[in-house]
Amino acid sequence: MKHYYRIFFLIIVFSLSLFMIVNPGETVESARHGFILWYSVIVPALLPFFIVAELLVNLHFVEFLGILLEPLMRPLFKLPGCSSLVVAMGFTSGFPVGALLSRRLYDKQMLTAQETERLVSFTNNSSPLFIIGALGVGMFGSPLWGYLLAASHYLANLGVGLLWGLRTIEPFPWSTKPPHRLQYAIQQLVEANKENNSLGEMLGEAIKNSLNNLIAIAGFIVFFSVLARMLTVWGVLDLLALSLCNLFSFLHLSYLLAFGMMMGLFEITIGARTVITSTLDPVLARLLVVSLILAFSGFSIIAQVMSVMSGTPVRLSFYLLSRLVQMILSFAFTWAGYKLLMYRAIAVPSVSVPIYKILYGIDAWSFSLYCLGIGMAIILAMVICSLTFKD
Repeated sequence: MKHYYRIFFLIIVFSLSLFMIVNPGETVESARHGFILWYSVIVPALLPFFIVAELLVNLHFVEFLGILLEPLMRPLFKLPGCSSLVVAMGFTSGFPVGALLSRRLYDKQMLTAQETERLVSFTNNSSPLFIIGALGVGMFGSPLWGYLLAASHYLANLGVGLLWGLRTIEPFPWSTKPPHRLQYAIQQLVEANKENNSLGEMLGEAIKNSLNNLIAIAGFIVFFSVLARMLTVWGVLDLLALSLCNLFSFLHLSYLLAFGMMMGLFEITIGARTVITSTLDPVLARLLVVSLILAFSGFSIIAQVMSVMSGTPVRLSFYLLSRLVQMILSFAFTWAGYKLLMYRAIAVPSVSVPIYKILYGIDAWSFSLYCLGIGMAIILAMVICSLTFKD
């Protein structure tokens, strides 16, 4: 089966090469927009998380969390306590921090292959910066819709993690609370940091690894930006959108919503904007379609995640199944949230604002630092909850 995937990918690369020769202007323009998105939003939004995550792993903080949060993570997700760092960082930072941290824990043999696969499946999320800032405030013109989409997105991903945890049978019993758990965790942290590694060397290595990861992300963004433009110019997405309209004609799915969904298969930002600007459709319909796009995350993000997890037993089929489950849950949460809480809210779509002005007008660096602080607060809250558990 793998050689069929390679042949299909060869066809895509050949088509992309032909497009670049025939349409050099479109190629340069789409690549430029992808690169601007990378250095204006992605770098300031993710760089602090990448550096801090690397340092927390290298300073053995994950082992410390593993001891403290074992009684919390095992019953909920059937995962070791060290995975709590991945959950907190993944939910507050955005793609693909969850995958990068999961890979680091797997490489350090702190996670089994099955645990790594389940952890990756629900810790890769769109960032609060994108959902609340770009989608809610920038495109919908209402932060309430951003909060609704964010709540649905994160609750659905947590639902995926809880579902896989319920379906998992642990091969061995685990200890709920070792004697003097906090004291024991501190002792282990001190012992682990008796290594003679230079702090300057550790910081330099963290920055170097973080920049390498960001450069790889830039390549994915540019590649899929050009690919999406090619499929648009050649009318492939148009045909897919018309087919989708015919397939779901009983739902009265409009062409713009269908086209936005097709765009969202490759790039969530452009797909979401296309859906949101379809002002002839009801707000609920647009919210539901955007929620589906966020849950799927697009082939660009999926390719980034699977690239990070290459060489591990994490299966693409399992990750795609998790995305399907998240789409169903996210759709349900968005519909319920709109019906129960948001039906009186009025959103004014900002259709005249170009996507680059929406995204690049946001102070991504400050927003990412706030999210990093929230992530640390979540970890602290989890530690407090864990310490209150009784034997």
